[in-house]
Amino acid sequence: MIFYRVSFGYYNKNDLENAITTVDNYLAALTGNGQIDKNYTVVSWQKQVIAYVQAVGLEADQLKSHSVYGKEHLRNVEKFFKRSPLWSCNEDFPPKQKAIWKNASFLYLYVPYYQQGTPLYRGDNNDAIPLYRVPITDKEREKIHCWQQYYHECDNIWQEDCQLTIDAYRMLADPKSELSKQGRELCLAIEKATKVPTYYYLTRFFGRKHEDEIQRKCPCCGNSWAVQQPQQQTGNLERFCHFSFQCQPCRLVSHLAGGRVNLRYAKIGE
Repeated sequence: MIFYRVSFGYYNKNDLENAITTVDNYLAALTGNGQIDKNYTVVSWQKQVIAYVQAVGLEADQLKSHSVYGKEHLRNVEKFFKRSPLWSCNEDFPPKQKAIWKNASFLYLYVPYYQQGTPLYRGDNNDAIPLYRVPITDKEREKIHCWQQYYHECDNIWQEDCQLTIDAYRMLADPKSELSKQGRELCLAIEKATKVPTYYYLTRFFGRKHEDEIQRKCPCCGNSWAVQQPQQQTGNLERFCHFSFQCQPCRLVSHLAGGRVNLRYAKIGE
């Protein structure tokens, strides 16, 4: 993520509401295309409209990265402010290299609880891949954005430990849930566009004893999917993409249960 200050320009007296709406519509289009994080801030400062955004990757501000919707709203911004927005990077050490999907051994789709950026990652080095660089359609990027928000909502409920906790966990852990079905369809669209195998990540918290857990079968095809000798360490750091389970035909990956042994809920996702 790269922090930017975006200056849109001056607005006329009593026209602040229209100015903010024009800017917000533009930034929402960038969010839906995977260019910036949804948690941006728009402020009025000395009769100018300024936005503070987190770009998902390099070149997120460039016209070539915009969707048709982003270009349309950019024209509205330029018409309103009589100029193009000015992006300035507020990072002392911004990344110099672009994360790319080409030549990846595989990709996987996952939404970390702590992050709102891209949900697409390389399976060999865990690099986050901005969606605006993936050659899918603008509508498919919008669908991924909506699915990502849906995932966050389920994950937030699961983390809250409330009455709906297990229902939310089932959405995350069961490959046949509505959330998982949508995500797996999006994986197929990404794989079709990139020609790179793209897997869907299944959360696994409740599990069985280790000797039973490591022997469990793929929840879709019923075949063995345990990774026989996974490389668990890179230097001294364990990478998230070192999956304990990976089913190539079903395009599913997962880890060993991260929580306590619980036979009542271990069947979810099996």
